[in-house]
Amino acid sequence: MASVRTFRTFNIVLAVAALAAIVLIPATAQQRPTVLVRVVISGEVLPLQLAKVGQLVKQGDPIVFLRGTSSGAAVPAAVAPVDGQVVQVTVRAGDHVNIGDVVAAIQPQ
Repeated sequence: MASVRTFRTFNIVLAVAALAAIVLIPATAQQRPTVLVRVVISGEVLPLQLAKVGQLVKQGDPIVFLRGTSSGAAVPAAVAPVDGQVVQVTVRAGDHVNIGDVVAAIQPQ
C-alpha cells in the first residue's frame, strides 16, 4: 500500500513540476523589444566614449559623441533612452551621420 501512495505522490509532484515549467518558460523567454538609439544632431562620429556591443548602459549615458558641423566641438549626440545592454552599434569613428540616423540598439533590462 505504501508503494502505491508513494507512486501517486510522485506522479502528482511530477505533474505539478511539468505544469510549472509550462507556465514559467514562456514568461522567461519573453524579452522586451530592442530600443533603437538615434542621433539628434549631424556630424562626424568621434571615438570618444563610442558605445561597444555588450556594454551595459543606464538611461542618459552617452552612446555617441559627434564633432558638430556648426561648432566643431565634441558633443553627445545620442544617449541611452533606457537601462540595458548595447546589442548593436551601426557606426564607427569617422562616419558622418545625420539627424535621426540609428547609431545603436539596446536590449532593455
